[in-house]
Amino acid sequence: MQSKNSRFNDISIGKRIRHRRMSMRLSQKELGNSLGVSFQQIQKYEKGLNRVSAGRLLEIANLLEVPMSFFYADIIAKKEDNLIKEYPSHDDQEIYSEKEHTLLKTFRELHPKKQKAIWWLISD
Repeated sequence: MQSKNSRFNDISIGKRIRHRRMSMRLSQKELGNSLGVSFQQIQKYEKGLNRVSAGRLLEIANLLEVPMSFFYADIIAKKEDNLIKEYPSHDDQEIYSEKEHTLLKTFRELHPKKQKAIWWLISD
């Protein structure tokens, strides 16, 4: 049984195949003929019912004149969103100690020249 993520990935890749095929005004039959498969197989790829192998996806990418990364755009965006939620940047994290809070507050109140001097001391 497929996991939710692999199902999402198959559907996402299928949608991208369909979008590009249609933008090139190709029918499922024409794409299928170029790949040596039936239009029904193209339909299954586009609906995410059948997984597209890496080799087949490369053939599709070449025929549709796009890089392989084109098919992974939605997947990459989703993974990046998940990473941001799981590992927020330091800006999104709370300041954990009173000392850190005081340090940041004091630093922000300094004259820009002093801030620059402190920055020079602590940076590589």
